[in-house]
Amino acid sequence: METKTHKPSTRNQLAKRYGVSPETFKKWLVKIPDLLLDTRDRVLTPKQVGIIIEHLGEPSD
Repeated sequence: METKTHKPSTRNQLAKRYGVSPETFKKWLVKIPDLLLDTRDRVLTPKQVGIIIEHLGEPSD
């Protein structure tokens, strides 16, 4: 099985990739149980991005 590494991203960048507003994306994020977020974090780590993509699916870009 191939392990895919993800690049660090901001919440706004990911919201744009998923085609939703930052406010909607924030609502989605609070529903992801394994995602440990700090409101002060500006950039999401590759691990956090992986958890988001695992939960929401690959963005269509």
